[in-house]
Amino acid sequence: MRHRGNQGALRAAWIGCALTASGVAGLAQNPGEYLSYSWKGVAFQPQFDTTALFTDNLFYGAGATRVSDFVFTVSPGFRLQYGRDGENQIAFEYMHDETVVLDHSDFNSRQNRLDLTVRYVQGRLRLEGKDSVQFLSSLLGGSVGTLGQLVDRVLQSDDYRLTYDWTEKTDFYLRGSHTAADYDKRTFLLDQRTLEGTLGTSYQWTPKTRLTVDGFYGATSIAANAVPVAASDSRFYGGYVGIRGSFTPKLSGSARVGYEQRSFVSGDSVSASTPALSFDLAYQLTPMTSMTLRYDRRTFPSPQFASQISISDSVIFQVNQLVGTSGRWLVRGTVRYNHNDLSSTSVASGGQTIDVQRTDTLMAAGVALIYQPQPWLGCIAAYDFENFDISFANQAASGLLQVVSYHNNRLSLSVAIGF
Repeated sequence: MRHRGNQGALRAAWIGCALTASGVAGLAQNPGEYLSYSWKGVAFQPQFDTTALFTDNLFYGAGATRVSDFVFTVSPGFRLQYGRDGENQIAFEYMHDETVVLDHSDFNSRQNRLDLTVRYVQGRLRLEGKDSVQFLSSLLGGSVGTLGQLVDRVLQSDDYRLTYDWTEKTDFYLRGSHTAADYDKRTFLLDQRTLEGTLGTSYQWTPKTRLTVDGFYGATSIAANAVPVAASDSRFYGGYVGIRGSFTPKLSGSARVGYEQRSFVSGDSVSASTPALSFDLAYQLTPMTSMTLRYDRRTFPSPQFASQISISDSVIFQVNQLVGTSGRWLVRGTVRYNHNDLSSTSVASGGQTIDVQRTDTLMAAGVALIYQPQPWLGCIAAYDFENFDISFANQAASGLLQVVSYHNNRLSLSVAIGF
């Protein structure tokens, strides 16, 4: 009976997405004119996204905790911009998410997302920045998983870069960034706030490439929620040398190699050092086929335990294949791999001391068919698979966390309206 209901819901989702697109298309001979309004340099652009998703593991669990369900999300919003693209401008974007879980309505939720971007050029100075605030509420998996719990949280990020062109070939830049994660007080996850500053320079080595050298310094503070911990702040520093630009007619991007050191400021300070690597490359295999590869290696504090450091590797590989000659159809394949080595740290529990050293590995792969018949209309049908493994050096540590190994299959259909 439930299976038949889910089939009906999936059909309803496909019909609903089709009606959404056709309904907008029926507004006027040129519906795009209703999706962008301009007045004295100010542009207002309404936005609307809708997604129907099926998952066979709603709670990111294993065994009996695996539950399948349909999740529907409707996201209205708008974009407000002053200034033209490519020139001095400031833009504000707001999106609201209403999420309905078909068979588990206790996990219905709503979210709000706000973004502000700034670009300003005056003479030899360039300022580029972005601020983001997200009021989120959802189920979480991976290394921050919480079994069967809707996690409310506020995520903040601010990133600004000021560049000064000293000569035609040489510039200096100063970058400041701030990130914060504030979780609901009922969770065992640690609140984190990070400030980081970077000072660097680049030199135009060839007409299409620049050499870069920079150094960074930052600090992370943490605070406990449901489970009290002896919170400890950490400091980190390091530097990179690298190159960016077009390396061949088909290969472009950036590559940086460096070093990073992180340590906690408490008396029994734990520290970790690692090569700091960053690669962001794009390769145009044919006029119809492109590939991108991104790899980052950095250090981060543990989201669960104070005085524990994670050395993290993140890899994303993506292939884009245009289909046909219209330029409206695209097939995209994505593979993602995250590996976290968390350092040895002792935690007192039940009259004993337990080493919570562990390794997390997440492997995800997916394929999406994208259709964009108009600049203001996009439709995506996608399949994603995700597998998460966690391994403890001491099995007694597994009882201290809600995080478990799992796998997840997801099918989704989405429609996005707006420029």
